[in-house]
Amino acid sequence: MRYILYSAMWYEEDDYKMITTALILPLMAAAPSQFNVVSDKLEYRNLATVESATEFETFTGKTTKVSGSFMFDPDKKSGSGSFSVDLGSLDTGIPTRNEHLRSPMWLDSAKYPVAKFESTKVAYGSGDKYKVTGKFTLHGVTRTLTLPVQLKYRAESEETKKVGFAGSVAHVFTRFSVKLADYGIKIPDVAKGKVNPEVSITVSAYATTK
Repeated sequence: MRYILYSAMWYEEDDYKMITTALILPLMAAAPSQFNVVSDKLEYRNLATVESATEFETFTGKTTKVSGSFMFDPDKKSGSGSFSVDLGSLDTGIPTRNEHLRSPMWLDSAKYPVAKFESTKVAYGSGDKYKVTGKFTLHGVTRTLTLPVQLKYRAESEETKKVGFAGSVAHVFTRFSVKLADYGIKIPDVAKGKVNPEVSITVSAYATTK
């Protein structure tokens, strides 16, 4: 039987291992991890939408091209990061409308290819709900917004592996509204009544640690 001197006391080797493990594991669990939004073969699981609804017309633009990364500590319920959405890939279901949406008259996606949100403050609420404040950039204009965010965390397991994820998984979802005029986007006379001056944006993205 071996004894080890630790903190001015002698312990049996097995007891010492248990003590050090108990001390180290909480430190390991508390460490924040970097999550990267899935892409390539898993890109289809992401979804960003922009919706306009008026008395005369409703349409939704959709894309799976969401990118970003963030740090998240599941124990402290804290983190920071950024997300981007590829505006040039938004699909409303009508090719001509897609062209109009990407044109200089609207999003001008050739000049401003992405909409981006970068967090500056994260406030935990309850359950899996957070309030995230940050800088939202659209059409070359940046404004401060506070978004309601739902983040569901799953530690790496056989279940997460079976559904194709590598590492621990975080599902991030937010829905918020913006006024087009706040970002320098003017609705032409021909589209008034068919495009809402305030549109709804949703982002649903999956991110993993590997």
